Amino acid sequence: MTPAVSVVIVTYNKEATVGAAIESVLRQTYQDLEILVVDDGSMDRTAERARAFGDQVRYLYKQNGGTGSARNLGIAQARGEYVAFLDGDDLWLPRKLEVQMAAFDREPTVLGVQCSAYCVNDELEVIEQRACDPARDSLLDFLLFHNLPAFSSTIVVRRDRIRELGGFGTDLVILSDWDMACRLARVGILRSVPAFLVLYRHYTGNQSRDVGIHIEPGIRSLTRFFSDPALDPMISRQKAHVWARFYAMLAGGYVRNREWGPGLGWAWRAMRTSPRVAPYIAGMPVRHMRRAYALRRKVSFARELSFALSSPGR
Repeated sequence: MTPAVSVVIVTYNKEATVGAAIESVLRQTYQDLEILVVDDGSMDRTAERARAFGDQVRYLYKQNGGTGSARNLGIAQARGEYVAFLDGDDLWLPRKLEVQMAAFDREPTVLGVQCSAYCVNDELEVIEQRACDPARDSLLDFLLFHNLPAFSSTIVVRRDRIRELGGFGTDLVILSDWDMACRLARVGILRSVPAFLVLYRHYTGNQSRDVGIHIEPGIRSLTRFFSDPALDPMISRQKAHVWARFYAMLAGGYVRNREWGPGLGWAWRAMRTSPRVAPYIAGMPVRHMRRAYALRRKVSFARELSFALSSPGR
């Protein structure tokens, strides 16, 4: 029987967490699904962890080529009408798919549905809340890095439409999920459910904390996007503001890492490109204080998801 949802879990050297990611999908209240684990050339025991689930999981191995190519392999092999994505070190709360599939039932023309996410540490303690706002589902919001709390582990999308777009960009070392969100929003309606249904692991080694790695992919994606002559004129008129916000995001990343020189350089470039980003730049200290306060609250999912903290073996 063909499943409604194909869950694509992309992993690379995540032997310690991929078992918990798979388990969080198996514990979903919505069970009309299949699980595909795409191993992007792992050199650890990821294969062993995934294969331990037997026929509950389809394990696919490929040579290392990045998350974009790995997700594309999952899309190509998916049988469901919908495709959901989960990174190999993230977790879903039990009602994640149930809530999102209900949103598709309410609005059948919707292309994709995302949800809010908690950022957690290795002990599953919440260090940040990333909410999505149903009132801000628009292409311009996504281009400005608004309303995308953890797209790569929250989105559920219609399989045929993401195939029509050619899948994720394989020439982007990072930001292929942001690039895809913008491309999807250009051709259809994306919706957000405000419920917090994903745990996004955040730790020192996260690739996303390497600010420099974002520069070339971001420039490549935005250049390609604004070079399209068929782009909506309303969006084209926002070009300077979008570029400035990207530069400001880089500035914020460097400042968080206490790399003051590059941070100030990108902030100055953002202001020169569009002074409209001034409030965002001025608000950086406040956002930093909020994150620091959140770190002290120690809201924890450890008891609810104890399986995620147990031995990765089965």
